[in-house]
Amino acid sequence: MALVHHDISNSESGSADDAWHENTPSYTFPSTVPSIISPSTNGIVRCSKQGKDVSGGHSQKTSSFISKSYSTVKPPGYGVTSCLSELTFGSYFLDLPPVVILEIFSHLDARELGIISCVCSLFRRLASDSNGWKEFYCERWGLPVPCASKPDIHTLPGKSWQELYMAKEARCKALLGRFQMDMLHGHTGAVRAVRLLPPANLVFTAGYDSILRIWNLDEGLPVAWSRSLGETIRAVAVDMGMLAVAGSDAIVRLWSASPDCPHLFDVAGVNPQSTEHCLTGHTGPITCLGLNSSNLYSGSWDMSIRVWERVTYKNILNLLHWDWVWALVPRGRRVLSTAGSDAYTWDVETGKMIRVREVHVGQAYAVEGSHSGQYVITGGEDGAVRMFDDRVSCRHGLVAEWLPHSSAVYSLAFEDPWLVSASGDGSLAMMDARRATRKLLVNGKNELSVKWDRMSKSAILNTADTVQRKLCAFNQCAYSVDVGSDRIVSGGEERTVRIWDFSNALEIEKRVQASRSIRLEQRLRRKQGAAALTTSRAQG
Repeated sequence: MALVHHDISNSESGSADDAWHENTPSYTFPSTVPSIISPSTNGIVRCSKQGKDVSGGHSQKTSSFISKSYSTVKPPGYGVTSCLSELTFGSYFLDLPPVVILEIFSHLDARELGIISCVCSLFRRLASDSNGWKEFYCERWGLPVPCASKPDIHTLPGKSWQELYMAKEARCKALLGRFQMDMLHGHTGAVRAVRLLPPANLVFTAGYDSILRIWNLDEGLPVAWSRSLGETIRAVAVDMGMLAVAGSDAIVRLWSASPDCPHLFDVAGVNPQSTEHCLTGHTGPITCLGLNSSNLYSGSWDMSIRVWERVTYKNILNLLHWDWVWALVPRGRRVLSTAGSDAYTWDVETGKMIRVREVHVGQAYAVEGSHSGQYVITGGEDGAVRMFDDRVSCRHGLVAEWLPHSSAVYSLAFEDPWLVSASGDGSLAMMDARRATRKLLVNGKNELSVKWDRMSKSAILNTADTVQRKLCAFNQCAYSVDVGSDRIVSGGEERTVRIWDFSNALEIEKRVQASRSIRLEQRLRRKQGAAALTTSRAQG
C-alpha cells in the first residue's frame, strides 16, 4: 500500500446520506450472515433500500471497489469465506455485520477508502477505523515524531490517524510549489554530510574541515559546533535521542540528547556532564551511518556493516560484504546497503543476507528504501537512479529508472512520495516515486518494458521515467542531500549548505489562485460590459 498515489477527497457524505438520513440501524452479529451478491450480477453489489438506488453519484466506483474486495478476500479467521459462500439474490450489502464490512475495507487502499467513505454515514464511520489509517501512515512515513517547538496537526492531541494521513498527504504537494533558498556559510572545506532533524528544527552538517556544525533551520544561524575531530567526516546520523558522526579515522563518535541543552546535543562540551562515546572496531574509513529505535549501524571500506546496541554500545553483529560499503539505510528488521556495484538486503535478527543484486555500472554510491521495505532505490556512478521491488527475484525486480544527471549520483533522500538525488554535476533532481509504482501493475502485468543487459550490467527501458523538478544547487559537486516534508538541504564541494524552504508553498499557491480568479472575473466583466456597450450602440 505504500508508494501508491492517494488522492483523497475531503467532500462531505454523498447522496446516500440523504436517503438514509443518518438512520442507519445498529447492527448485531446474527448467527447466519445474509448473502449479498447475485450470481447473475457478476459480483457487483447494488446497495438499495425501499426500492430506491441510494448509491448516488458514487455508484459505479463503490460497486467496483466492493466487487474488487470480494474478489480478493482471503479467509482471515472470522467467517468471511463462509459468509460469501451463502450468496443469494436480493440481499443488501448493509445487512452484513460491521466486522465483515471492515474486513472487506481492509483490502482497499487509502484512496479507495476515501472515496467509499463518501457513500453513507456507516461507510464513513467504518472507513475511518484508526488501525487501518495508522498502517497507511506508517507504511509511507513511519511513526510521527512530536515537535514541541512547532506544534501542528501532526502533534496536536486528539487527532485521528485519518486526519494525520490527509494532512501529511496534502503537504506532499508543497515541494512542487515556490520556495525560498537560504545559504549557510561557515565550513572551510567541502561538506560531505547533511542531516535534517525537523522535530527539533535543526540541521547537522560536517565535512572536510573536521568540524560538526548544528544550525537553526528557520533562522539559518549556527547554534553549536564541535572541536576539530581530526578526520574527514563522511557520515552523520541523528534522531531525537542520539547523534553519531564518523569518517576517515574509523571511529564512531556518539552524543546522547540532553534535555537541558537547547539544541539537544552538547557537541561543544560546554556542560562538564556531557559525555562523548567512541566506538572502535572498523579497520577502514566509515562511509555511512544509520539509526533506528534499537540499533546503530556503521558501514566501512573494510567491507562490513557493524550493528551496535544503542543502550550498551556493544557490537552485536557484523554483516560482511564483497566490496567497499558505500551506503546503508535501516528499514524495520532489514538493512539495505550498497557495496561495489551491488545492492544488499539483510535480515538483522538472523544476520543473513536475503538478497544481492547488481544495480549499476561502476560503484553504487547511494541507497534508500520505502518504510514498508517493499522498494529499494539506488544511485550510482553511471548517473542513474533505479527502483527495485525487493519482494521479487533479482532478475525481475526493476520497477523504474531515472536518468536525471550527467555525472555520478552520490546521495539519495526519500520522503514519500519524493525522491531527491544529489550528483557530481552540481544539481538536485526530484522524482515522484508514486508515478513509477502506479505504472508497475496494469491488469496484473508489469507495464514497464524492462530488459537487463548482462554484459553492461544495466537496465534497458523503452523510456526512462520523468524527473518532476531539477534544482541547480552548485557549480561543483553536490555530495549529500536530505529532505523533509517542506525542506530540502544539500551540501557539496562549494563549502556551503543550501536550504530550499517550501513551508509557505501551499499558502502562496492559494493566494495565487485567488488572485487569478479575481483577474479572470474582472476580465469577464469587462468583456460583458464591452458587449453590452456594443449592443446599445447598435440599437441606438
